[in-house]
Amino acid sequence: MQHFDKIIIGAGLYGLYAALFCAKRGEKVLVVEYDPKAFSRASYINQARVHMGYHYPRSYTTAKKSADYYDRFIEDYHFCIHNSFDKIYAISKTFSWTNANQFKKFCADTDILCKPINADDYFKDEFCEGAYLSQECTYDAQVLKRHFLEEIGKYSNVEIHYETHITKALKGTDFYTLTTNDNKEYTSEFVLNTTYASINQVLKIFGEEPLNIKYELCEVILCKVSDNLKNVGITMMDGPFFSLMPFGQTGYHSLTAVNYTPHKTSRSFLPQFDCQERSNNTCSPNKL
Repeated sequence: MQHFDKIIIGAGLYGLYAALFCAKRGEKVLVVEYDPKAFSRASYINQARVHMGYHYPRSYTTAKKSADYYDRFIEDYHFCIHNSFDKIYAISKTFSWTNANQFKKFCADTDILCKPINADDYFKDEFCEGAYLSQECTYDAQVLKRHFLEEIGKYSNVEIHYETHITKALKGTDFYTLTTNDNKEYTSEFVLNTTYASINQVLKIFGEEPLNIKYELCEVILCKVSDNLKNVGITMMDGPFFSLMPFGQTGYHSLTAVNYTPHKTSRSFLPQFDCQERSNNTCSPNKL
């Protein structure tokens, strides 16, 4: 039975960031990752957008917090950033929760760039109330992953165990005892759950109260775009619309839509989808 100062569940962005942070403090760290490699889930399968806050015109606090951390992320991880494109936010004339004047005021109050441009360059007049040049970029998850793994590799006090998941957790007086799928046991006073969609599955193993979560089975389309869109990112606000964004440094764009990206929804404490029945037990409510 091995003892670690910290056990971290999940080798995504948050898990590897935490592991590196603890490694620099001289702590002995174990990272447990379900998949064969790091950054296989939410850290990679998303829009890769570094949020400045534009998405949250009805939540000033969330927008301000995003804006405050934007510069820090860029400063720390500039090497994985793609920002050599024009990021356009547009307000739809119909079905938008926010109109153009409200969006401009929101950006002014949040102190984020919102420069009016000619909407006709991108949209038909009958669909768009206003379009604005913004300050937002994307990050390349694979570049960031390599950075974390290279940095963590400099420390002998960190272990990353792939294709490993926790099957049992016991809370003692002074520490947790965790059993993994290979029947090994580990102890630690501190366990950090950095999973995303699997958070309630982990909480169940620890006997903790689950969170009230809405799960969505989503599809993010990666595509090549025409030359006139290669150096452009477009997001239509504020309702059932779409976003077309450069996908990190890959040369692809991600295409997502509020109505069409999520295919199925589950509101149970553990994710339940009919496709799990066809997965040969590789995916279930207890094991994504």
